[in-house]
Amino acid sequence: LDWRHKFRAATSPVFEELYTRVANGLEAEVVITANQKPDYREKLEAELNEIQNSEMWLAGKAVRQLRPEKNEEVLESTLF
Repeated sequence: LDWRHKFRAATSPVFEELYTRVANGLEAEVVITANQKPDYREKLEAELNEIQNSEMWLAGKAVRQLRPEKNEEVLESTLF
């Protein structure tokens, strides 16, 4: 909580620019243009792999495995 004001100040300009680009249709234009290219699928897979292998994504995956309901599912599947 101590850092919330600094994080808001640091991220607000980025989100404001993003919202403006979405409202103006620029982000949709980028996606539509990219989707028309023959190598779209390969580039998309590369971007998704980069995200999936990022430190934050891997940490989230590890934390989700520690959830109690996940452990219950594993326990139930081994009992029956």
